[in-house]
Amino acid sequence: MTTDTDLPTATRSNLTLVLTTGLHAFTHAYSVLIVPLYLLVVADLKLPGVKQAAIVVTIYNVVYWGLAFVSGILADRFNRKVLLGIGLLGNGLAVLAMGLTRTYEWLIVWAIVAGIAGSLFHPAANAMVPAHYPKSPGMAIGLLGAGSGLGFFLGPQYAGWRAESATWHLWSVADWQRPLIELGLIGLVIGVIFLIFAREAPSRIFRRRGDSGLPVPSAEILASMPEPPSLPINKANTLGKRLRWQVVGLAFTLGFRDFAGVAGLSLASIFLQKAYGYGAKEAGLVVGCMMLLSVIVNPLAVYLSPGRRRLPALIAHLVLGACLVPLASQAGSIVGVVILLCLFQTCQLGSYAISDAATLERVVPEVRGRVVGLFLSIAGTIGATGPWIMGAWVDSMGAGAANPANYFAPYMFLSVCLVWAMLSVLIIRRIGHAPDPNKRGFEVVKERAASGALSPVLGREV
Repeated sequence: MTTDTDLPTATRSNLTLVLTTGLHAFTHAYSVLIVPLYLLVVADLKLPGVKQAAIVVTIYNVVYWGLAFVSGILADRFNRKVLLGIGLLGNGLAVLAMGLTRTYEWLIVWAIVAGIAGSLFHPAANAMVPAHYPKSPGMAIGLLGAGSGLGFFLGPQYAGWRAESATWHLWSVADWQRPLIELGLIGLVIGVIFLIFAREAPSRIFRRRGDSGLPVPSAEILASMPEPPSLPINKANTLGKRLRWQVVGLAFTLGFRDFAGVAGLSLASIFLQKAYGYGAKEAGLVVGCMMLLSVIVNPLAVYLSPGRRRLPALIAHLVLGACLVPLASQAGSIVGVVILLCLFQTCQLGSYAISDAATLERVVPEVRGRVVGLFLSIAGTIGATGPWIMGAWVDSMGAGAANPANYFAPYMFLSVCLVWAMLSVLIIRRIGHAPDPNKRGFEVVKERAASGALSPVLGREV
């Protein structure tokens, strides 16, 4: 009988990548489950407007991203596989509870709990996955990014479909709550599977023994070692003042890219239902399809832009997205609207994978958790305000919300946000040199670890 520890190193890394990508999908599916259900929530809980429903998503995301730096510290200190598994289990339980509560106040409380649990994902995943693939960390990030598109596709589509078609009854559960209960339970199962079969990165296991003075073991031996519950943080690999401010600057530029993406999802759902008379099922399908292409685009964009091609590719994605999104309100037909919104979100999500790869390739594994956490605590919080702002903007239109042309202003604002995000390229370039894919590999990591030559920034003395 073959056990997990008997698997070859590459097989175990590939399995961990697949499972972590699945967690990525669930994390983002949970974050947008309520988006196509706004009007159902308003009607069921007798809320005064759409912004009251949208603020549930905003609160979830503010907590989710606001705690990212704390999660980044944990990711650099503790077993990241365990953190990821605990995060999905907690997120699933909170979403399940949101499906059972019958008061708006408790809906807010459980959204906060879900955000706390979900905040563990990105710093831990973005640090652990590339550490499994030291020869091609950028490509690993691209494949991991496919999970976001899958989650953004399945979450709204599943929520809208089950809200209208599910017929089972439990206590006083409303139609919009059934998909939350179902996906919450499925997430609990996936979380347990992840904890059983996923593995921490072999190079991370070596760090636990890095001060022993023993020769650096092979990748196969490292992979067979027991996973340590915690790891000492090497004080030589801290976020220096310069790197901290670079990450902060990056967050205040790309954060508006994040705002455009999150706000664009909520605005699309409201736009289709208010201006085109779509129901929750149809809106969920369209919002989900907006994300589907990114499942292919994310890894492909990273694959086609190695090394110095990353930053030009990032600019291209942002420029194209900025040009497409204002046209949605002027398309004149629902087919044109759907095509434009799908293309916009494809560019949007593709830019996530490219910017993550370009940044993390310039940062060594020992600080990736904190870099990701600091970045997301600012950028994610900026983006998290999107649903509430879009909900309030549409509420201010009054009866004019039924006119598609009135949505030009909010969509144009999203375009301006993407233009501002282009400044991030200047900051990423200053973080360090673009890596040479031909000179990267597990052996390089071992040599640098053994010699103590690890520094917070690749290719640049600090």
